[in-house]
Amino acid sequence: MEPLVLIVEDDKTIRHFIRVSLETQRYACLEAENGQLGLSLYTSRQPDVLILDLGLPDIDGIEVIHR
Repeated sequence: MEPLVLIVEDDKTIRHFIRVSLETQRYACLEAENGQLGLSLYTSRQPDVLILDLGLPDIDGIEVIHR
């Protein structure tokens, strides 16, 4: 089973680059463009790894970590 990575990044280009890079290394990826969606996906899918942008438009990345 492939490790599941959640990418929380508001910049679509950066998010896509990270996803493609990880998928070529056999990681399964989920994407979220904001903190709220990231929290929801984290809770529902329980990824193995979280890649988190600290400067998100809706919730600061540090707040996402605290929650």
